[in-house]
Amino acid sequence: MKNLFRNIAFSAFLGLPLGAQEPEKFGFLNIVNLIPHEKSCDIEIGGKQLVPAGLKSGTDTGWFVVPAGKKSISISLTDLDGASGEIELIDNVSSLVAIYLQPDPRRKTDGKPFPPKIRIKSFSAYDTKAFGLKFVSLCPKDNRFQIGPHKLDLKQFQSEDIPNWTGGGFEILHNGKSVGNVPGNQEKGSYYLLVATDHQGKFASVITNCDKQQLPPWMKKDPSKAAPPAVKSTPSQP
Repeated sequence: MKNLFRNIAFSAFLGLPLGAQEPEKFGFLNIVNLIPHEKSCDIEIGGKQLVPAGLKSGTDTGWFVVPAGKKSISISLTDLDGASGEIELIDNVSSLVAIYLQPDPRRKTDGKPFPPKIRIKSFSAYDTKAFGLKFVSLCPKDNRFQIGPHKLDLKQFQSEDIPNWTGGGFEILHNGKSVGNVPGNQEKGSYYLLVATDHQGKFASVITNCDKQQLPPWMKKDPSKAAPPAVKSTPSQP
């Protein structure tokens, strides 16, 4: 099984000096940005910046290993109100967190709608023996998609397993219009394909590995003596 971890210095992100005894309980976190925007999201977890250059639309962070417990999260993006809240990392649980936009039903005095709100939604990792693909729409209301040969009518947050997928690529259609594509030659594993939109009809999508994670050997020993492997995320192309 693949263990996907970012190369995080404990002293920088987790707040632990290298070589110190690390906490006994850890959770695993992967964040995807599904806001269709040319600017990157700035994300802070526990007051620490997660990605120095920001997280681009349609990409994920890869898996981070983080001490278990409740952590503050804040998200900021140009032209939109920031969002803040709290997430809980549970011991030995792998959590996928999606950042997306939710329409604001209110209207201004001139009749124009308020800008959409930044929101987050969590999903649980899962295991398969070969290939697994769950498609989830974060788009408001009901939407019709076509994933390869499969036609799907989905409500917001509804998940649908894509049968007979073996890692090949395909186009994502929304009401007959192309809104993204998934590259082929994916390795065996469990995946989520997430799609979201904004108030202007733009779409963002990403396919990300969501296998249940395990602590790698270098963390079970002395983290100062070995480095974790680098990670390459696999964004879909809008």
